[in-house]
Amino acid sequence: MNPYILWGSLAISIPIVIHFWHQKKGKVIAWAATQWLSEKNLQQSRGIRLDNILLLIIRCLLLLLLVFILSKPLIKWAKSSTDKAKIHLIQPNQLVVENYKFEIEEALKRGEKCYWLASKPVQFDDMNDTPQQALKSIAATNMQIALNEISHEINNQTLELYFVNQQSLAKLPAIFVPTDFKIHSLVDSSKQTKFLSFSENKRSYIDEANLLKTSKNATQLTGESANNGVLKVGIFNTDANEKKQISAALMALKDIYEWEFEIDNEAKNDKKYDIVFSDKSIPTSDNSLYFFSGTKFWKQITAQNTQNVIYLEDLLKPQNNEWVFNGQLPEFLGNKIIDFYNLQLSKPLTDNELNNIFQIQKYPQKSSNEWFSKSLLLIFILLVGLERWLAITKNA
Repeated sequence: MNPYILWGSLAISIPIVIHFWHQKKGKVIAWAATQWLSEKNLQQSRGIRLDNILLLIIRCLLLLLLVFILSKPLIKWAKSSTDKAKIHLIQPNQLVVENYKFEIEEALKRGEKCYWLASKPVQFDDMNDTPQQALKSIAATNMQIALNEISHEINNQTLELYFVNQQSLAKLPAIFVPTDFKIHSLVDSSKQTKFLSFSENKRSYIDEANLLKTSKNATQLTGESANNGVLKVGIFNTDANEKKQISAALMALKDIYEWEFEIDNEAKNDKKYDIVFSDKSIPTSDNSLYFFSGTKFWKQITAQNTQNVIYLEDLLKPQNNEWVFNGQLPEFLGNKIIDFYNLQLSKPLTDNELNNIFQIQKYPQKSSNEWFSKSLLLIFILLVGLERWLAITKNA
């Protein structure tokens, strides 16, 4: 996993250099009976003489083994190409399901695993078992989270991806796939525009110039409304100053874009909110947009940002948050609301753009290599013990 650490194996020269340098040192030996020695012809010793050769080999092996362990080697057993099965990850979109119905049914007949694409992919054996919430669109972050989750199920399989080709997938520099993959994408030819609808027939939408507009009687729009009138907002933060900043930001969006909000500072029973603000963990649903602030104080916050759940480390106050301090909170909230309701014009990505975005980053299966790493560590410890024993015994 860390191949560059293998350059550390050049350190094997260190014990060899020390070994030869140590042998060059002269040793003074006290000798009292020199006069009884008979004179002998002295013969010059030529060449290199290696003393304690076993100790030198062990020390060299120790260095090589240490470098090998730090580089995190993995065992990958050789398997024939016929052993590779496929895993299918499918966006639960009616257009996708109908277009690739034959491919998915054939995969199910072959016993290949099929999953609905979600933050936690759901395996299915029948195409009629569709999720309650069909994903008409998929964001880059949701795609990456789903691929991270599916990586735990992959063991020498390839991945088949089925989804609607849309511009929102380009919001990340890259989307990493945990194995070899093949993309099956299609373009929604309906090209309908999504918009927010409010009172007096006002509609807020993204125009051809990629600008947000709100106008009355926008007869040129042929799409569907992403909401049902006024946006219901719940601000359940405990800090009064934070509530004030959030309300002010929403009022700024109302003044500029004529968005209409119905704000509650206390949760009302059985009322469903479109947008929720909170500084505590509360249950979430896919139909609402959540902003959780001050999450760095939570001890058990492990989730990632998604299209409908935003985690903010600091509280939304001027002394804590840069967006609030610089007056950028309305812009930030507006962008997130636009993303959540998918108001952007749906322009498909080209084949080159898709190939550049989706990249392979294989995730090793920890369980299949754990024994190998432990074995190397055990051998290293045993060699250290043997080296120390020989060094002490031979005083080398």
